[in-house]
Amino acid sequence: MFRRKKEVFKFSGRSHSVRGVISVIAGFVTLIALLVLSVVSSFSKGNGGLIIGIIGMLLFAISVAGFILGIKSCREKEIYYAAPVTGMVLNGFLSIIFFILYMLGLIL
Repeated sequence: MFRRKKEVFKFSGRSHSVRGVISVIAGFVTLIALLVLSVVSSFSKGNGGLIIGIIGMLLFAISVAGFILGIKSCREKEIYYAAPVTGMVLNGFLSIIFFILYMLGLIL
């Protein structure tokens, strides 16, 4: 009637990379902050001022730093690669979005 759960064995010495986890956290924080800044900017009808621009530049720097952390963590040995790859993809995507936004701001 009752079944026992199979015991889980971990045969490899792999662990989660701290840099990879930090990279993922930086990516999600940047994504949420970008969405908040977009809402704030839309409520001010595009005239957010210097503060929103400075916060956006800081988020761009955090995104680039998260991407670099993801690359460095992929070079580590005996780790799980899910967090570093997720961090690299998320931060790379956000870096491209920020770059396009700033180029459009310079052109327009």
